[in-house]
Amino acid sequence: MATQSERLAALEQRLTDHEARCEERLSEIKAAAASTLSAVEGLKSRSGALVVALMAWALAQVWSANAARLDRLEARAPAVFQEARHVAAD
Repeated sequence: MATQSERLAALEQRLTDHEARCEERLSEIKAAAASTLSAVEGLKSRSGALVVALMAWALAQVWSANAARLDRLEARAPAVFQEARHVAAD
């Protein structure tokens, strides 16, 4: 049968071992959290770049649509003027 001091020493050893395992786990958790945080920061910058690219594309679409509309309007104007000239000449 173990004496009280031997039981106390075994208990202290188990407690020390438990604390060491907890320290190891805590360092692994901190490393995983840091890795996740850096991945999230990378995603933030990539999503920001994606938003800028989509806005640039949308503005290019609007600009090209307006340019095409302006071309159509300018192409129609001479025909209208020519008809007016024909009507005035008759």
